[in-house]
Parts: sequence; structure tokens; C-alpha cells
Amino acid sequence: MFASVRRYFDDPRVGDTVLVTVPVDTEEEESVRLTAAETHEALYGQDSDPQFAAAVWQEVIRIALSDLAPHGTGKLLLIWLALPRLAGTVHRVCTRLRANRSDVEAEMILALLEELAAADVPSRLSDSSLIHAALTRAWDFARDGLRELPSTLVERITEERGLTASGGEANAPAGEYVEVQVDRPDGPDGLHASLRFKAHPEHLRKEAFADDGKEAETRSARHTPRKKRRPGRHVDTRPVRPAGRRS
Repeated sequence: MFASVRRYFDDPRVGDTVLVTVPVDTEEEESVRLTAAETHEALYGQDSDPQFAAAVWQEVIRIALSDLAPHGTGKLLLIWLALPRLAGTVHRVCTRLRANRSDVEAEMILALLEELAAADVPSRLSDSSLIHAALTRAWDFARDGLRELPSTLVERITEERGLTASGGEANAPAGEYVEVQVDRPDGPDGLHASLRFKAHPEHLRKEAFADDGKEAETRSARHTPRKKRRPGRHVDTRPVRPAGRRS
């Protein structure tokens, strides 16, 4: 986000355009007309004068507030001139809180624009208040992200359905499956043979497992004696596919 703004003003056709006219208090001197590049130099150059820099910021803010055109450069100029005072915090926020750089930069720019759009702007707005709002938004955004718990459920479902569609469920790691066995009940009705299959735990009802995960593993590996089956009957072993599109 910041890089895009910098590239825009790096264009000589933009950087050499007169965008700011700073009024001078004395009657003998005329107003100072500055290009975008000269405005940046007046604020951050080695020979920058604090008093003149404050006057420059006031004019930049006035231009941004009066810029109502859809493709105007007033607000973009303010954002560009604020970047040197924001870049260090972006690096610290991303390093300490592991936030995404693009997201942090976008939040800062959004904070600047929201401050410009506030109802009581003319009475309180200054370069310091703008920078403070942007820095605060960045830290708050990153801290809120720490309280979010990432979930890979959607990614897992997508991967499993892809395996099902391609017939590759047998290639999945064996450790991710649980072996389930359903014995043939007594009586003429119901299953004609015992079933044994593998499935992901999240695809089965919780009631099918014990509360303790270790007990579930023990149950899956347990071999219980069965009654002698009649000739011609066998154990049917089939893979269970997750619910969704079938191949």
C-alpha cells in the first residue's frame, strides 16, 4: 500500500507539479509555491525549518480537506507526506505482533481518511493528531488479530473432497484416520457381515467414541472374538468418504 503511494509521487510528472502554496506572515514576502518533491524536502530535508514545516503541514491538511474530486491528489499528498512518520511503526507492529504488513498499512491509511472525514475536523485537526490516529489504529488492529484463533477446517474439507473426487483417499496419511468396526448384530435383520472402515474423526458422531482419546485408540485396535460365521460370509471393508460431491 505504501509502496504504491510512493511510486505515484516518484513520477516526475507528479513530483514536479506545484501542489502547495504556503502563505508567509510578512508583507514583504510572497507566498511560497512548492512542488510535491519540494514539500517533502521542506518537511524531512536536512535544512528543514520547524516553523516553516508546521505551516506546510497546515496547508497540506487544508488542501486535503478541500479535495472533494474523485481523482484529486489532495488526500493522497497528505498520505504520502505522512509515510516517513508511519513506516517505523509498521515495522515494529509486524515484527512484534506478526501482523500482515499490507493489512497494517491499509489500516493506517484508513485511519487518516477517517480523521479527515470527521465532523469536527477544522477545529482540532493537526499533523500530530493524524499521525497519532494512524499509529493507534495499527497497534489496535494487530492486537485484535492476536485474539483470533485460526481454523483450518475449510482447508481440510476442500483437500478431502479433492481426494474423494480424484479417487485418492487411499493416499492420505494413515495417522489421520480412525479405524471403525461395526459387528453384525444377532438376528436375521440388519447387516449380513461385519463392517470395518477408516474415517476422519470429525466425520463421525462424537457418541461413537469414548471421552478419552487413548481409549478410542485402544478400541480401534481391539480384536474381540466373534461367533463362527456361516460359509460364504465375509467382512466387507470399504472407505468412508466425507459428505459432499461424489465421484
